[in-house]
Amino acid sequence: MKNCDIALYGLGVMGSSLAKNMIHHDFRVAAYSKSDAERARFAVPGKEDHYAVCAGVREMVESLKTPRIIFMMVTAGPAVDSVIAELVPFLEPGDVLIDGGNSYFKDTARRYEDLENKGICFLGVGVSGGEKGALYGPSMMAGGSRKGWEASRHILQTIAAHCGEDSCCTYISREGAGHYVKMVHNGIEYAVLQLIAETYYVMKHGLHLTHEQITDIFREWKSSRLNSYLIDISVSVLEKMDEDGTPLVEKILDVAAQKGTGRWTLEESIARGVYIPTIFEAVFARNFSSDKEVRKEGYQKLSATAVPVVMDTCAKKLGDALLLSIIVSYAQGMALIAKASDENGWDIDLADLIGVWRAGCIIRSELLTEVKDSLKENEKNLILTDTFSYIGDLEPALRETVTKAENAAIAVPALASALHYYDYYRSEQMPVNFVQALRDCFGAHTYERTDREGHFHTEWE
Repeated sequence: MKNCDIALYGLGVMGSSLAKNMIHHDFRVAAYSKSDAERARFAVPGKEDHYAVCAGVREMVESLKTPRIIFMMVTAGPAVDSVIAELVPFLEPGDVLIDGGNSYFKDTARRYEDLENKGICFLGVGVSGGEKGALYGPSMMAGGSRKGWEASRHILQTIAAHCGEDSCCTYISREGAGHYVKMVHNGIEYAVLQLIAETYYVMKHGLHLTHEQITDIFREWKSSRLNSYLIDISVSVLEKMDEDGTPLVEKILDVAAQKGTGRWTLEESIARGVYIPTIFEAVFARNFSSDKEVRKEGYQKLSATAVPVVMDTCAKKLGDALLLSIIVSYAQGMALIAKASDENGWDIDLADLIGVWRAGCIIRSELLTEVKDSLKENEKNLILTDTFSYIGDLEPALRETVTKAENAAIAVPALASALHYYDYYRSEQMPVNFVQALRDCFGAHTYERTDREGHFHTEWE
C-alpha cells in the first residue's frame, strides 16, 4: 500500500489500539512490529483497504506519503533509541518521528535536539487513557518540534478524545514538555488511586462496613463532586465477584509496583523545591507494599493502642475528606508543572492543559472544570483561589478522618499528607526558626531576623 498517512511502529496492546483508532477514523496506516506474532494477529475487519501490515522498516517507510509521520509505541528507554537509529537512515529532513511511550522527559529533550540537528522533527507525546482510551480516544500531550506538531496535529487531534467540540490533544511546548506533563499527570494519578484505596480501607477496617455498604457509598459518590473515571471504575471493581460469589478485590494481593514516572516526579519535586507530599506518599506506599514479609513480621511483633472508629454520616464526611485530598493532589501536580514551565521557559498554558485531561485520560473528572477555572485565577496554587474557597468547609471532615484513622492504628499516609499540605499553606509561621537556630548553633550557618535585615550568627554556647 502506498501513500499511507501515518505509520505505527509497535503493535502491542497500546500500539495496536492506536493503529485501529487511526484506521477507524479513515486514516491509511502502515503498521509494523518486530514481533511476528503481533504482526500476524493485527487485523481490522472491514477496513482492509485502510492499512497494511509491513514486513520490515524499509517497506513501512516507503509506504508513507511525505512528510513521513511515524508514531512509535515501544517500551521507554533504550528501545526508543534503538528504533530511532533503525529508522533514521530511511528518513529525510522534514519527516516526523513521534514517541508515544512513557519516556523520561530528559531523554525526550535529548532525542529532540539530536534529530533537530538532522532536520528530522521529533515529538514526545504523553498518551493517557489505557487500552480503551487508545482505541476510542486518548488524551494526548505533545511536546517537541512545532513543525512536527503542525504536520501531524490533524491526525493526533482527530483520534484523541473530545470534550464537546474540543480535542483532548494539544501542543504543550518544546523539548520534553509533553512527556514532562504526562509524568506529573501520572504522579497525580498515583495520589488519587492511593487516596481512594485508603478511604476504602477506613470504611472496611475502621468502620467495619459491609462490602455492600461500601459499594453503595461509592455509587453515591458518582452523583457528587467526586464523579470521575477513577470513582466510576472503583464501583466496577467493588461490584466484581469471584467465581465463588465473593468480592474479587478482597482476594487480590496487597502488593503493587511503580514505574519510572512516579519516581521521576519525586526527583523533579526535590530538584525544583516543590512540595508534593501526597504524591510522595502514594509512590512510597507502593514501594513499601512490596515488603510483604516484613509487614507480616511487623503484624506479629508490633502492638498499638487502637480506638475503634465511630463516625456519623460517614459517607458525607469520607467523601468530603477524599474530595479535599484530591483537590490538594491536583494543586501539588500543577504547582510542579508551573515551576518547571517557568524555569525551562516553556510558557505552558496550565488551563489549556487541564482541558486536555477532561476526557480520555485516567484522571478525568468533573472536578477538572473547577481546576481549569481556578488556574485562570492563580497558576501558583489553585487551593488559594476563589474557585476553591469552599475547601474550608471540607477541612473538618479530612481532619476527623485522619485523626480517627490514626487513633485506630490505621495507616493513611496519603490522606494525612493532604491534611499536612493544607495546614502548611495556612501556617503564617513554621517551626523552621528553631531549625535555623540549631543550624547556626552547630554549624554557624547564620540566620535572618524578623526585626532587622541581614544575616546573623550567635555564639550559642
